[in-house]
Amino acid sequence: MTSSDKIIIRCKDVRKSYGSGDTRVQALRGVDLEVREGEMLMLVGPSGCGKTTLISILAGTLDADGGECNVLGSDLRALGAREKTQFRARSIGFVFQTFNLLPTLTAVENTAVPLLIRGVARAKAFDRAKELLNQVGLGGRERALPSQLSGGQQQRVAIARSLVHDPALIVCDEPTSALDHDTGARIMSIFRDVALAAHRTLVIVTHDNRIFNYGDRIARMDDGIIMEVRENEALAAAS
Repeated sequence: MTSSDKIIIRCKDVRKSYGSGDTRVQALRGVDLEVREGEMLMLVGPSGCGKTTLISILAGTLDADGGECNVLGSDLRALGAREKTQFRARSIGFVFQTFNLLPTLTAVENTAVPLLIRGVARAKAFDRAKELLNQVGLGGRERALPSQLSGGQQQRVAIARSLVHDPALIVCDEPTSALDHDTGARIMSIFRDVALAAHRTLVIVTHDNRIFNYGDRIARMDDGIIMEVRENEALAAAS
């Protein structure tokens, strides 16, 4: 799957600070970034450089202090709190380093949560969740609790959950850093084979240089700005 030339995320001079006075910290100091439809963009850089802040703004869970941020045709600055909640529920999938699965729910129940929150009928939500679990290689483990699954399997449930409501954009915060090399590689293969299959877009924050080459492009951040964005020439040649 290759990306298109359509730009679905456009950030211009995005700024964000925390605190005030002597304790004020500038997390983002004027980020300019464009992300294409159907691509996997790796957002890399040292700890504290603003990566998680940036994807939180892209996902509508954090407000920028200034600049422009248009995501999937929506000007995030113009959306109210309720509208942002609806925007996330409709358009954004999340995958986290710590999986964030509910320990008392089975794999199928965890996967179905975004649909159940939206009021989808339980039977329909579970059918869709089972379909996604099968796609990520967990067919037959639908009734397993998180404690009965390996770390890699728990991350697969998290991926299925991020896809269950068919979002256009998936944001991931360190999705492989808690996994061994082989498991992390399998997770990235699932992202490419399943998450990008429907021309979704992924923005992945990572320190894990083992997975950089899975990205279509790599955006390097430092000190609150995007320093460079480069194509993954090896992946482009292979496709």
